Amino acid sequence: MALQNTTTSASIIPSSIKTWLEPNDIWILSQDRVKVPETNLIPSICFYNGTFLPIHAGHISVLEYAKQYINNLGTHELLAAYISPSHSEAVAKKLSPEELIGVGHRLSMIYFAIENLDWVMVDLFQIFQPCKISLTIAMEAFISRVRSQLPNGAQMDVFWLKGEDTLFHTKLYENLIQLGFHTIYVLNRECSEKIINKTDEFKPIQDYHEKRWREIQAISSFPEKLHLVQATRLNISSRTIRACARNTFATRDQLHACIQLDKITTYIIQHQLWSTKPTIMSAPSVFPNGITDLTPEILSSMLSTYSISSVKVNSFRFEQIGVGTGWNGSLYRLNDIQYSPDSTSCLPSSVILKLSTGIWLQRVASIEPDFYSKLAPRISNIEIPKCYYVARHPHSPNESMLLLEDLSIDYDPLGPKESLKDSTIFLLIATIASLHAEFFNHPLLQQDTFAWLPSLNSTLVHYHSEYALKMTDREYTQLLESRVSPKAYAYAKALVTHIPHIFQTLTDEHYTLSHGDFWINNIFVRHNQSHRIRF
Repeated sequence: MALQNTTTSASIIPSSIKTWLEPNDIWILSQDRVKVPETNLIPSICFYNGTFLPIHAGHISVLEYAKQYINNLGTHELLAAYISPSHSEAVAKKLSPEELIGVGHRLSMIYFAIENLDWVMVDLFQIFQPCKISLTIAMEAFISRVRSQLPNGAQMDVFWLKGEDTLFHTKLYENLIQLGFHTIYVLNRECSEKIINKTDEFKPIQDYHEKRWREIQAISSFPEKLHLVQATRLNISSRTIRACARNTFATRDQLHACIQLDKITTYIIQHQLWSTKPTIMSAPSVFPNGITDLTPEILSSMLSTYSISSVKVNSFRFEQIGVGTGWNGSLYRLNDIQYSPDSTSCLPSSVILKLSTGIWLQRVASIEPDFYSKLAPRISNIEIPKCYYVARHPHSPNESMLLLEDLSIDYDPLGPKESLKDSTIFLLIATIASLHAEFFNHPLLQQDTFAWLPSLNSTLVHYHSEYALKMTDREYTQLLESRVSPKAYAYAKALVTHIPHIFQTLTDEHYTLSHGDFWINNIFVRHNQSHRIRF
């Protein structure tokens, strides 16, 4: 597994932008892009909330048209805008389980999309709450922070940006307008089919908008704070984008036509978001139990599956780089791979062959294929080695084979722990914590697709029995009693009976994702880039 410092890595988030992994209080509003007032007009900012899954040109259009509208009022000067992504629980209620992705992917795409909008920032208050909060609480907190934190905050007007679909919502949130929000509806796509009366199918879309707009103004207690902006019809939908990304036969041009933001198109393809590519590939005709079973023909078949085109390997060399312990069989580096001239370009010259024997400490430990095929594409803040091929043995499903990216090409071992710099240790801790934060209480982990993930107490049977046996060893307990305080020794004895309860309590209360094996020899540093770490 690979870690990277996404606060400085351009491959995930532009380094010029404050990133979501920085350990700042989510209550604090960013101010690095708030403009200094140039007029005596009323200073204003925008609040734009939503799932943004993914963000697309339609969302950027809402921001741009709102900015133009506010500055053309003649009474206000727009200083900044804040995007507020919804909490994962709120997203889970709107999307199907297979559409859910990690928080990091959502935020990374947002940061890419606003990279060149020097007046737009991200508010992390909603997305990083321990659990979903109501819109009222989120917006009350936002306007409170504006008033107390931003220069001229007490005099600022806040415009709440809404899309075409919200125009037909029955709830107007008058209580929020009373707090001090203006509401701007930016209409930049066609009306939903659910709204259009089938008997009036030839009626212009604008008629539906105008009718609903008159209704809203008539029932609102604050019509002067409601604004309607007609924009260029882009007709872009996040739902359409996700459907296109799931379509195995969709081209890059077709996906880009749905998104109209090049960096977001590239990001989705690079990370295989919403991809319907088979999770576990079919086993080769001859499943290699050892390196002598692997032939150029079998390797060709494996790499062809990854590239989705014909690959022919003429020859390769290999070296054993590790005798497997735990659930691993032997580990090999396949290098000097020679391809036929007509094979696809950009194929690896070196890969790692990893075999799993499937059993470790009397437990089945065959989840690695599921990790690489099902979970890895949804993780954003840890850089996962490319998996060129993954399959289980056709007659022994606990045994598996992985063909992985060779990290030695771009990375060096971290080295002995005595030589580690403080900055490297802090980076490791922050990156591990960011993995926990990205999936903390995330609904994704509760889906049946990830039932194979071991819970915290999955190791309980083994370690509890080991510990209980150790505490019956009189020589050991006498040594322990002589080395620790009486209170610590009492706790050590009590753990024998309380371990199951402790583990179960931790498992029931909260959940997140953890790598589980932070052994120092698993960690590598990119050549000449101490901020890029893999393990």
